[in-house]
Amino acid sequence: MKSGRIFWGTLFLIIGILGLLHNFFGLHLAWDALWKLWPLLLIFLGLSAFLKDSKSRWIVAACIALLAGVIIFSSVQKGCDSVDRVIDHHFDDSDVVVIDQTLRQTYDSSVTRAVLAFEAGAGKFEIRDTTMTDFVRADVHSSISEYRLERDDTGDMVRFTLGMEEASVRWKGKRIKNHVIMHLHPEPAWDIDIDAGAADIDLDLRPYDVRLLSLETGATSMAVRLGNRADTAYVRVETGASTLRMHVPEDVGCEVRMESALSKRSLEGFTRTPSGRYRTPNFDAAEKKIFISVESGLSTLRIERDPISAW
Repeated sequence: MKSGRIFWGTLFLIIGILGLLHNFFGLHLAWDALWKLWPLLLIFLGLSAFLKDSKSRWIVAACIALLAGVIIFSSVQKGCDSVDRVIDHHFDDSDVVVIDQTLRQTYDSSVTRAVLAFEAGAGKFEIRDTTMTDFVRADVHSSISEYRLERDDTGDMVRFTLGMEEASVRWKGKRIKNHVIMHLHPEPAWDIDIDAGAADIDLDLRPYDVRLLSLETGATSMAVRLGNRADTAYVRVETGASTLRMHVPEDVGCEVRMESALSKRSLEGFTRTPSGRYRTPNFDAAEKKIFISVESGLSTLRIERDPISAW
């Protein structure tokens, strides 16, 4: 039997067992502590590189899968059960209170560089169409916390911080809402920093001049569409267990660097370099370039090149 089959079988088995125990028997563990076991994955991966005996490799593969399953499950629970301060609303599913907000900061044409820092826990978070009257507009639909949008003019760039009023929250019931749609002005050059837990993230950045995109997440599903307005753009992704689908313009040269314990990748139209990075054929000749760096635990990464005619 191949070690790969041992790994996937054990992984699905442990996640399924933990899920059943949690759903039907109220399993409560120190998820924060369990999530911190991720360095053991690297240790076992290092050991597997030295082993030639197939039985030993099976054992190590099973240990890696066991740890990966615990870490994935605890990562999801960590994102869903952020607890220090508690919103004192105890509703059943039929009494969920939803907060609708529209937060905005008025546009100032004298500002040419801006930063958007977004921080939240679990939910669905999007960047969509542009706004021509505001620097930032956020449409919030949440049952767990109100949001705030602050502006800081210190330094050489204007910084906008969008996040929940509550530092950490706990919720009851199944109909939880936490949906934020963000709209940005297309004129400034943007740095975007997103820090989220277990989330569904959808970013359409094609209309924007994005110089830096930083994504730090837990267990997430991410879809990112990059544009070609910036001469040089940097994308940095740090994630636990995630699915990441990224679209880059075909006319931009792109380089991808990956550091991951266990991952599945699909980079169509990229060529692996002697240094272990991946580049598009037009990387050296392209006037505009995108540099993508991904550090992840267990992830699926897919990067596609889109022709401009498809926009």
